[in-house]
Amino acid sequence: MRRHPYEDLLHLLRRPQQYTGGEWGSLTRPGLPRVTLVYPDTYELGMSNFGLAVLRHVLLQTGRFDVRRAFMPAPDLDAMMEERGLPWVDLEAGDPVFESRVVAFGLPAEALYSNFLRLLRHAGIPLLARNRSGDHPVVLAGGGGITNPVPIGPMADVVFLGEAEEQAEELFGVLSEAGSRTDRIEAASSLPGVWVPALGRRPVEVQRVDRLRREWAPVRQLVPNSKVSHDRAVVELARGCTRGCRFCQAGHTTRPVREREPADVVELLSESLAATGWEKAGLLTLSYSDYSRVAGLERALEPLQRRLGARVTRPSLRPDTISRLGSRELIQGRVTLAPEAGSEELRNRINKPISDDEILQGVDSALELGAKGVKLYFMLGLPMEEDRDLRAIADLAGRISGLARKRGRRKRRDVTVALSPFVPKPHTPLQWAPQPDVEELRRRIGLVRRACRRVTVHYNDPRVAFVEAALSLGGDDAAEALLAAAGAGAAYDAWSDRFRWDVWEPLLAGSSLEEWVRSPRPVDGPLPWDFVSTGVSRDYLLREWERYRSGETAPDCRIAGCRGCGACEGGAVEAETPVPEVGGNGVEPLEATGVIRLVWGKSGLARMTSHLDAVRMWGRAVRRAGMPVVWSRGYVRRPRLHFGPPLFLGASSSAELVDLAVSRPVTPGEIRRLGGVMPQGFDIIAYCALQPDSKPPDELVDLVRYRIGPAGGLPDPGEIAEVPGVLEARREGEALVVLVDPNRGSARPDRLPGIAERELEVPIERIELLSREEGGTLVSLTGKCKEMSSLEG
Repeated sequence: MRRHPYEDLLHLLRRPQQYTGGEWGSLTRPGLPRVTLVYPDTYELGMSNFGLAVLRHVLLQTGRFDVRRAFMPAPDLDAMMEERGLPWVDLEAGDPVFESRVVAFGLPAEALYSNFLRLLRHAGIPLLARNRSGDHPVVLAGGGGITNPVPIGPMADVVFLGEAEEQAEELFGVLSEAGSRTDRIEAASSLPGVWVPALGRRPVEVQRVDRLRREWAPVRQLVPNSKVSHDRAVVELARGCTRGCRFCQAGHTTRPVREREPADVVELLSESLAATGWEKAGLLTLSYSDYSRVAGLERALEPLQRRLGARVTRPSLRPDTISRLGSRELIQGRVTLAPEAGSEELRNRINKPISDDEILQGVDSALELGAKGVKLYFMLGLPMEEDRDLRAIADLAGRISGLARKRGRRKRRDVTVALSPFVPKPHTPLQWAPQPDVEELRRRIGLVRRACRRVTVHYNDPRVAFVEAALSLGGDDAAEALLAAAGAGAAYDAWSDRFRWDVWEPLLAGSSLEEWVRSPRPVDGPLPWDFVSTGVSRDYLLREWERYRSGETAPDCRIAGCRGCGACEGGAVEAETPVPEVGGNGVEPLEATGVIRLVWGKSGLARMTSHLDAVRMWGRAVRRAGMPVVWSRGYVRRPRLHFGPPLFLGASSSAELVDLAVSRPVTPGEIRRLGGVMPQGFDIIAYCALQPDSKPPDELVDLVRYRIGPAGGLPDPGEIAEVPGVLEARREGEALVVLVDPNRGSARPDRLPGIAERELEVPIERIELLSREEGGTLVSLTGKCKEMSSLEG
């Protein structure tokens, strides 16, 4: 089997699991055209991106493509790739991304544009599309962060604008089929939603699906072997918003609203949790409060959670709906609210007309329902904003802090204020608004921070906001600045500790691009993105811009009727459909009738999975297999599992132990089914049945005997025997056998001299867990199983 290109340096990396692949649900399809889907940030963030999961599912479902994934390496690997000339490879098989037919980048935000260019360089692909030859893959760009595609135009062969579910098969089919690269790109230019920059700024319409179809929803989602930002199954509840917040790009570019039927939501939650084994699921939508059947869905979710022994997290809520819904299930930990502006006057201008009293009532209801704290999001730098609007932020936060103290939340961090500088966005009513300069934004942030008392204040860097505005609003000059910044080392612009202001400032300060961002753009003049149509008309945006300046609010069209934005034909609100009844008694803790002890191992790249990640992996595998385990008594039911001593990161093994408390006898077929749902590189080797009162391995162990090897360059046993805690060290063929006291940290295998310093895999062939009986006799815990059954037998 071919070695992974990074295998010999994984032990040097901070989080090697993000490069090893092999997750549950991962697969390759050799022989089919290879397309690689890229999220230009690290694995932890990319695997939490639902758009990537949907596109991967849609393409795999066609059966026409070998779909791979690739992510931005973390800074430690990024530096090694630069120094050693290592290839950028996909996660599924470790193949160079350069070998793909299509490399498709999902760009959800402008701050990731510099990563996009850095990854092109890592892949050996020229940054400028005009410099690529017929041997290069087609570079496709898409994602929610591209509504003004001009700044990335010179780097992309093809740009797709909008929601890709309907067009994905045809688009990727055309770009990956036989024929010259030029012909394939030109053929794609005739497809809906496609812009080919080399052919000029032809009109292009942002694509929208008519409804959230069942077949587009990923159920057998990938389950990471390491912890990620949103470590849960995801079901999309609704898409689009008609509230009309005038700063919000998503609220204008994703119209009209499309909701998933409650019956589909419940079925997808059940199926996704069963297929993945996750103990948590999340609903995805811009605003949970605006889902038209939220109250009925809540009634279905509570029994569903009890039946599955899992928790379903909800998206953000509007403060004026918390007391109306009044469910403790809605409030899980800290409640997050986004007033966006401190004063009611400024909230009216942005068309978020929520009064201070409604916010305070919502917070008080959330605290009464059990919220552990409150987080508030505000913007600074909005048009016509005055200092009194900024002081209103501190005043509102102070009143909320007072409510929290009355409810017993007395720590400063119980109320948090997050400040974000305003970034004007294309295709919104505020696309004509200026952004204040960096120093003015800093002054406003300082004013709020000084005025806030008894609350914690966080803020985003105004310099990053300036770069985002330049890349969001700019034209060809923004593309030139982006290329220059990438050439000077800009990357990880979304990371506060990696953002390179020393690179960006000389390129933007005093430039025409800075003037474009800082000044009001003329409403009767051209804009770089005018050739892109989102369905919402320019006249409508102009009317809303005028209403902003006059302080006039506008109602939600789903409540007050069509307002003529142009995104749809102004149809009536959909009739409500019944919410399904969810039956079942739920996952009960039960009593153990026995214990199944499993001998398991990990090999290959799976050895880079940490012990804590392996514990999570086992819990999810047990759920996937439907094992008759005994469950914990917490709100989220967890299988009762007990593990032997953990191994060090990087150690392969064939003799680790885990005990499963079970509610009835387990058949060999059920053990084989459990083995069949393990991620790549994890294997169940043998098992035995024990009595329910058997002590778990970690309570019985007195000594541990490791057989290490075979591997070249193992240390001399005499040197090992001198280490405190090592009771015996000897050669056994090509292996080293070491008996240690696990309570002596210096005796851990990865700390032994001659092993700790090695830059090679140290395979743990066998672990014997030993207990000391009366008289001092050492007995193998594995040997105490009366019948150890091999799965292969």
